[in-house]
Amino acid sequence: MKQNIIHICLILFIILISIQSIYAQGNLSGSFETNSIYYVKDSKPGIVAPDDKFGSDNYFKLDYRHRKFSAGVQYEAYLPVLQGLPSTLRNSGLVFKYASFRDSNFSVTAGDFYEQFGNGLIFRAYEERAIGLNTAVEGVRLAYSFRNLIHVKGIAGRSREFMDKATSNIKAAGVSVDIASLLKLENSTADAAVNMINRYVSYAGQEPINPNVQAYSFNINWNVHAFSLQGEYAYKSKDNSVYTNNRNKDGSALLLEIGYNTPGFGSLLTLRRLEYMQFGTTRGITGIGLDLNYLPALTKQHSYSLAVLNPHNTMGNGETGGQLDIQYNLPQGSVTGGKYGMQLSLNASTYYNLQGDVINGYDFFATGKTKYYQDINLDIEKRFSTSMLAHLFYANQQFNPVIIGKESSLYKSHIVAGDLRWQPTTKNSFRFELQHLWSGDYLKNWAAALIEFSAAPSFTCFIGDMYNYGDSNIHYYRLGSSYTFSRTRIALNYGRNREGLICAGGVCLYMPAYTGLNLSIASSF
Repeated sequence: MKQNIIHICLILFIILISIQSIYAQGNLSGSFETNSIYYVKDSKPGIVAPDDKFGSDNYFKLDYRHRKFSAGVQYEAYLPVLQGLPSTLRNSGLVFKYASFRDSNFSVTAGDFYEQFGNGLIFRAYEERAIGLNTAVEGVRLAYSFRNLIHVKGIAGRSREFMDKATSNIKAAGVSVDIASLLKLENSTADAAVNMINRYVSYAGQEPINPNVQAYSFNINWNVHAFSLQGEYAYKSKDNSVYTNNRNKDGSALLLEIGYNTPGFGSLLTLRRLEYMQFGTTRGITGIGLDLNYLPALTKQHSYSLAVLNPHNTMGNGETGGQLDIQYNLPQGSVTGGKYGMQLSLNASTYYNLQGDVINGYDFFATGKTKYYQDINLDIEKRFSTSMLAHLFYANQQFNPVIIGKESSLYKSHIVAGDLRWQPTTKNSFRFELQHLWSGDYLKNWAAALIEFSAAPSFTCFIGDMYNYGDSNIHYYRLGSSYTFSRTRIALNYGRNREGLICAGGVCLYMPAYTGLNLSIASSF
């Protein structure tokens, strides 16, 4: 491990020296992030420390900009990777580098870059460090804008697979048109786009498998006054793979969003249907770091720990459902809102399998009988004074473990939570949180509590516990603190973490249970 650390320092020194000569003529920025855990033995069942008691994920990024030119690098070191994250993230390397030129209507990038077409149904390259995901493309990106009315972009290259590159080649292009500006429509915005991607994986076998798979999408956006409408349809050509049971099956996706927003009221209805839309970098198994497209769970991203014990994990090869989100502000000074007003948030989401089967096909408009997930929740936010703010929360959830590869069932739970934030001075604040989950299934009941103190703008500390009773009778305790100065934040915490799905941006990864000391440092300049 000492050799790895010396190697990192050497590379960083070389990078800094090489750009020192141009630093005075442009703008140099950068960031450093480390997340390290020292794992300890724990006598509780199911909590096992790895053989290597120390894990550390490290990122160093530099960006240089001078007028229309920019360039950058990112160095990553896994010494080794944290438990639960993909084990193929190992050792260290300069995994991201780019040079780019951009003027008012044209841009070109060579090297590594991130990109998305439409809502990501056919392609998205992005980074989520919390779950070890980075699907940047190494290649070339071109973009041109004609009078800010027509926008064209194209990419060609290879996707990243952990510390290496995929064996496939991708080429993609998209055209979007600002319809509202083109037609000079007043009081509204409207645009439409067409996108296409081709994935090529060489094939030398005797079976008639096409090495090319294409995916297309068409999306529209329209906003007028309080109304908004967004829709996207995607189609993927036949893809012989293990995630289609080795059958040549084409795929499709439909996404619709309808919104209505006025002062004090907002609503959004989202509907989505997926059929064989897992799109991997190869014909192999998809998963974290191996997907070309982006199919997040369209459910509410809760902040309470008991509400995210069993999140939904998208069934990309077959699911249909949607989500309704409503927010309403009771005005200040009203009978119901009181002196400071009150905010109500109602959210509901549910997802099912598709009706049909792999041999005879699926009904496009029908819903299957297997429920994957359901979440109906209500959140109330109420300020009682300038120094006191409260939240009350209730959720009724149903979770099917088949989405994580277990036997199909339906676990039901009721969750009640609340927190009170008290700010006695302009700098100091306290937060008190209580939660409870009732369930007759799976792990039975849970209780949780948290106390947090903040001294703005630099210091926070907390102590909390999640207790499972009726099944394992294990306490998942945590305590820690953080300190921020200038552009640097240091956080240290210790505790026991339960196994289960962790999610970032609607994409989930199964994490084993562990107990350990966690040190996180993030700094930018």
